[in-house]
Amino acid sequence: MAELPPQFVAIDGLSNFRDIGGWPIEDKDGKVIAKVRTGVFYRGPDTRTVTPAGIAKLKELGVTADFDLRSKGQIEKLGGPAPMEGIERIWAPAFPDGEYSPEKAAARYVQYASDGTEGIVQAFTDILTHGASAARIVMLHIASLNPDSPSACYIHCTTGNNRSGVFIGVILSLLGVKPEKIAEEYSLSDIGLRPTRAAAVERLMKSPVFAGAGGGGRERAERMVGARPESMLAMLEMVNRKWGGAEGYFKGEVGLTDEEIEKFRQIMTMRQGGRPHKRSGSIWDSTKAIATKIWGSMG
Repeated sequence: MAELPPQFVAIDGLSNFRDIGGWPIEDKDGKVIAKVRTGVFYRGPDTRTVTPAGIAKLKELGVTADFDLRSKGQIEKLGGPAPMEGIERIWAPAFPDGEYSPEKAAARYVQYASDGTEGIVQAFTDILTHGASAARIVMLHIASLNPDSPSACYIHCTTGNNRSGVFIGVILSLLGVKPEKIAEEYSLSDIGLRPTRAAAVERLMKSPVFAGAGGGGRERAERMVGARPESMLAMLEMVNRKWGGAEGYFKGEVGLTDEEIEKFRQIMTMRQGGRPHKRSGSIWDSTKAIATKIWGSMG
């Protein structure tokens, strides 16, 4: 098997598990000034298949919280949640009860499997609007961590592709990662899901819900479980049009304050050189500037 890109971490029983950190943050001149912090935020599939060795590895990584984006009906259909001893499961459904009915799921299947990007962007828009409360749970949890030694967390949907990918995409945008890099991060799911893609496609082909969404054969099923970079680029353009960018989404739709967003950024950003990133305009920067002036006046 070919070696996986460095973002992936081998967790026994979980495919498509990776760190969202390490991506560059550039200033307006294209100079890399910071990176997304590694070792804090991981993404991947649901945990039904994780082994005891896999759970031990998650704990070794420092994971203490598991955000489950799946809907109630999805979880119940699979026999309930799959708790991991020593890791808190935090249920943060991207869709409320009723929004993931078979009929509405079929409609989203059409959007995910459609050619082009219009359909999938509408599906992504639905995730961001219906999932604003889920995004709030995740963001406030991370913002509450100790910036000097934050514990790690994990976010997952079913395959770790679309619902997880939408939230990670808008989070990376908030942190200042360029759209092209965010699309590259999203497309890594095409690599991460290779071991399970064939089985997922076969399940879709046999699914009455997928058949009710128009079926359409293997090509549509493969698009359904794919991660096309153009889909993420189109979603980020939509976020700019609809909310004025990621910060507008998190303030206007999710309801975060400037202070909460600043705390999140401090947790999730590392300056070049390895220190947590403190953005200009923070209380510390203002205090430091005043102190410098006073010290200067004293000679």
